[in-house]
Amino acid sequence: MPEVITEVSPLSPLHFGDGRPFGKSDGAETYARGKQLPSPSTLAGFIRTQVAKAAGLNMADKDTLQMLHALPVYGPLLTLVENSAATYYLPPPKDALVYKDGSRLQIGALKPHKGSRGRSNMPNDLAPLAVPKLVKPEPGRPYWSNHELTRWLAKHEVRLSKEKNWPKEDSRVQIAVNGKTGTAQSGMLYTVSYSDYGGSDHYWTIRARSNLENGLRLSAGYLGGERRPVGVTLYEDLAESWYDPPNEVKEAFASFDPKRNLIRMVLATPALFEHGWKPAWLSKETGSLQLPRGLANVKLRLVAAAVGRREAVSGWNLRTNQPKPVRWAVPAGSVYFFEVAEGDPAAVLKSWMRPVSDREQDRKDGFGLAVWGIGGYADEN
Repeated sequence: MPEVITEVSPLSPLHFGDGRPFGKSDGAETYARGKQLPSPSTLAGFIRTQVAKAAGLNMADKDTLQMLHALPVYGPLLTLVENSAATYYLPPPKDALVYKDGSRLQIGALKPHKGSRGRSNMPNDLAPLAVPKLVKPEPGRPYWSNHELTRWLAKHEVRLSKEKNWPKEDSRVQIAVNGKTGTAQSGMLYTVSYSDYGGSDHYWTIRARSNLENGLRLSAGYLGGERRPVGVTLYEDLAESWYDPPNEVKEAFASFDPKRNLIRMVLATPALFEHGWKPAWLSKETGSLQLPRGLANVKLRLVAAAVGRREAVSGWNLRTNQPKPVRWAVPAGSVYFFEVAEGDPAAVLKSWMRPVSDREQDRKDGFGLAVWGIGGYADEN
């Protein structure tokens, strides 16, 4: 089946739950907090549902559900469409330290301390990360463009562009309605947080890469909480460059020195690993787990990691017709530093914008899309 880029364009503010309980039960909140992007499995489920509708498939048939479940969908990526040009935006890498130098924002790189492994209280004999200078960190920006992240991965200086009109939070107070009478329920006020993607001279969309049958055209549908409408557009000509690393990154790997350089893996989407924050494919005892593409040709040794706070992942299982159990994901933007023990370092580029989660189904759902770059130790350039 040909691979295409699927663009989902919000037609109204969308709500994506962040996993916190919401409702009248004990411990639940009356504020439905949301995220700006859906989880990879939420977007994958939406696209698979639209594929079933376009192909006239019976969603009640178990074989059909099994076939749809196996359809790879890699995303989501926040995309800015401006003057007919599209730019991807990803969460900033966790090894980037943003600070003020006078009135100007600067970016420094967190790097592993060389020779400090085993002499700190870091888990699994990992090296701590050194800050470039003692400064007060600034919040920075919620996203970096793919061009800015490319320069960061190639160890080039990064100067962030001007702030964009990011998708903004739109909180609305609502009241519960009695399903039988259609009237408001007294005292049942609650608040819902939406993400508004609109704009006048530009607009934000959500993109993913997926496999579709020839000639299949997806229609508009409903995504997220409260079934908000979204449009769907397919781009077959853009899919070819999805797995192709930028030239700057290729050139950086061409001069890679295993004695001085480290490999950096940055997550573009949340990842699910068997060992929590740590990929199980780093261990030889992976059981039935399969190595992600390209990683069978190089042996990596984990040196350090900059990992954000875990994220809850759940959803609804159509095959069992019940909620999925909560799982904990490593957030996008998390960074892993590796030494190259054996093999060609450039082999990891075969996994560019491909998922590196441990389980095959999680990879098909888009968890753990990764980009790769080079780095160094704190006492080296």
